[in-house]
Amino acid sequence: MDLTETEISSKQIFSGRIVDLSVRTVKLPNGETTFREVVKHQPAAAAIAVNEKQEMLLVEQWREPIKELTLEIPAGLVDETDASPLDAMKRELNEEGGYHADYWEKITDFYSSPGFTNEKLYLFYCDTLTKLTDKRPLDSDEFLTGHWFSLEELKRLSAQGKIVDAKTLYAMSVWENMLLTGANAKD
Repeated sequence: MDLTETEISSKQIFSGRIVDLSVRTVKLPNGETTFREVVKHQPAAAAIAVNEKQEMLLVEQWREPIKELTLEIPAGLVDETDASPLDAMKRELNEEGGYHADYWEKITDFYSSPGFTNEKLYLFYCDTLTKLTDKRPLDSDEFLTGHWFSLEELKRLSAQGKIVDAKTLYAMSVWENMLLTGANAKD
């Protein structure tokens, strides 16, 4: 059975700085029609940033949609000033963490929640970090603090429900797999 849905029409409901919302009428594989609410989202980049003590950098910040402080890996939108997702991530590591990394490797890219959004995230690994004395300022509406955690501390925080961000949970799994298999991103 062909599972493809065919778009019949689309009506834009909202157009914003980061997201657009549309309602699409689609024809289902069985010939019926239904509606899909679709959020078009700018792509983003995120990083597993590891220091010389084998700790991962997380940033703590308020997330209004869930009305909670979260612990997340450094991440940000790929914007018009960035030549690539890697350039965006280098900028974000500077802004959010105050670090420069000598080593970068792309791990993967994935969609955050394809049931309703096309937001694509590019995940990188970086290490050989240098603390910057002249870091870039945070965005005017951005307030956060950085924290370093070992894998065991991250696993404990996750088990306690204190890490709820999907990209961060995924990054922890990737990093743990790298450590367990002895795979170094540099190999």
